[in-house]
Amino acid sequence: MKGRNILIMLLIVVLIAALGGYLYINTQSSDSGTSESTENILVEINGEMVTVPAENGGGGDGAVLSETATPLPPMVDVVVSNQNLPRGYYITEADIDPNVPFPNVILESRLSANVNSNVVTDLREVVGKFVRSDISQGQTFTADILADDPRVAGTEKFGPSSLIPEGQVAAALPYSRLASVAYGISEGDYIDILLTFNFYQIDEEFQTYLQNAAVFYLEDTTATEGDTVVARPDIMVVPSYGRFEQLPTGDIAHVFPSEYQRPVVVSMILQKAKVIQVGDWMPTEGVKVPTPTPVPVEGEPTATPAGAQQPTPTPPPPDVVLLALSPQQQLLLKYAIESDVDIDYALRQPNDRQLYTVDAVDLNYILDRFNIEPQTFNYTVDSPYGTPEPTAESGESGGGGSG
Repeated sequence: MKGRNILIMLLIVVLIAALGGYLYINTQSSDSGTSESTENILVEINGEMVTVPAENGGGGDGAVLSETATPLPPMVDVVVSNQNLPRGYYITEADIDPNVPFPNVILESRLSANVNSNVVTDLREVVGKFVRSDISQGQTFTADILADDPRVAGTEKFGPSSLIPEGQVAAALPYSRLASVAYGISEGDYIDILLTFNFYQIDEEFQTYLQNAAVFYLEDTTATEGDTVVARPDIMVVPSYGRFEQLPTGDIAHVFPSEYQRPVVVSMILQKAKVIQVGDWMPTEGVKVPTPTPVPVEGEPTATPAGAQQPTPTPPPPDVVLLALSPQQQLLLKYAIESDVDIDYALRQPNDRQLYTVDAVDLNYILDRFNIEPQTFNYTVDSPYGTPEPTAESGESGGGGSG
């Protein structure tokens, strides 16, 4: 009987302990839920929904708490470059297309306080504009780096110098219809410059063209002038000295050139020159105010209108072009111009900025490139390139005789 009472008492203690544990756990869970539900609340401030701590908001039922909550700082969308854009880049609809995985120009949110009035905030404002300077990825667009036409914007503010790329200089070169792709080159284009050099052999000591002239002293002769006997050398002058050869008959013959020296023609290329201007630079004229039309006064005779104006004559085509290149390339062009080198221009595709590997072209290049075996020809396609043709006297032996 005593053992049964002890068992009953233990059972009662276990039940009381279990009940106390359950009440303790339930109380902690309730407190935790109350704490989480009242830690942050959503309230409306100045028309915007923001999250604030419960102690600052009171009831947590979405009431307006403008006196205790701090509103988030205002934000604004700005136009940002999503990749590096080179100077002169033309922005199109495709650059702002949101369906493109990585568009070139996008919108980003910035603090309104850090955005001034010069920052572009509308994507539509950059479409159809040129980039006036290089733009790096992540850079914000501003109104001063965009232009409808960078050539006009540059000449109006700073003249042609504002359009010269960094690290380059601009110099004037001759310009003609044939050399300028039929006058198809315009400001802002990129072109290649084709140079053709004519190499001539010269005497290393005299630094003059070969062949040298020769004077042969044959013999002394005498002549009588009055009562005096005068000795005179008999000489022979060969303007284009060649060489002496033995003929099959055994006789010695003097062989000389039948024409002046032919040059060795070599053509090469300078790539990616920027056209700054075509023709002479003229400052931009100011805005002209239209002349008001006079109002006729009643009683006064009406002025007779002036006769028809003569049409303005067509200006002559330009004969000079201003190109931007590195200083070393400009110095090479100066040397080429002063050496009377033939210069032509090749027009590039607008967005082609690549430098290509190009070999200089001469006769050996043509023979190797087209697998032409050296042969003896009866004809040729080259020419002396402006050198004077030899006269009949220049190819003959002449001399001053004794008399």
